[in-house]
Amino acid sequence: MRNAKAIGAVALAMIGLTAGPAQAASLSYYMDQTNVNAFGLVDGINYLQVTISDSVFGLDPNAIKFDVTVLSPLTSIADINFGIQSFGFNSSLAAATVVAAITGLPSGWSGSINTNQDGFGNFELVDSGSGSSRQNPTLTFYISGIGGDAPADYVALSTGTAGETNQFFAAHVAGFQDVNPADTCPSGGLDPCTVTSGFFGGSTPVVPIPAAAWLLMSALGCLGITRRRRT
Repeated sequence: MRNAKAIGAVALAMIGLTAGPAQAASLSYYMDQTNVNAFGLVDGINYLQVTISDSVFGLDPNAIKFDVTVLSPLTSIADINFGIQSFGFNSSLAAATVVAAITGLPSGWSGSINTNQDGFGNFELVDSGSGSSRQNPTLTFYISGIGGDAPADYVALSTGTAGETNQFFAAHVAGFQDVNPADTCPSGGLDPCTVTSGFFGGSTPVVPIPAAAWLLMSALGCLGITRRRRT
């Protein structure tokens, strides 16, 4: 009987949480494609993660926050001045409006319109920096002042020819260790093939376990501990 009451209390608590204020919207995607496609850097590995979320920034309660994070397959081979050199995305909104609303970029970075990210097509919006301002492990910036926008407004495929296929996002990451120290070219060419940078793209959704599911699992675990103590 006591266990039934405890389970009922957990259920009521979860109902209360789901009936409360909605949490900020957030979308996350892996960038798991590369234009290197050799020397251990091949498609199907999660190289970077992009998270787009509603976030209060300055005086704008509706600002959109971008976090672009380099993951361990690249950070594990980081060398001097390693980091994100550029990042491209598209939007359902007017490109000129969006690029004018980008704020919070690192020093030395700026936004541009309609730029190619090698192998992944053209992106209406590309943020890029100089070699001395590469971002490791995370590039963060905001889109502020556009009324009524949402994270989903900044998820759209690239356009134009894309040898590595069109994707939602692409980034140039530079400054990792030479992954081809033997300097042998896959095509059999005579020129040395030093590989210390590459372009990475992707559109693969990250599917997290909902917060309510974690709460339920935690609560059921606590009930199990209580039952064991009573037996």
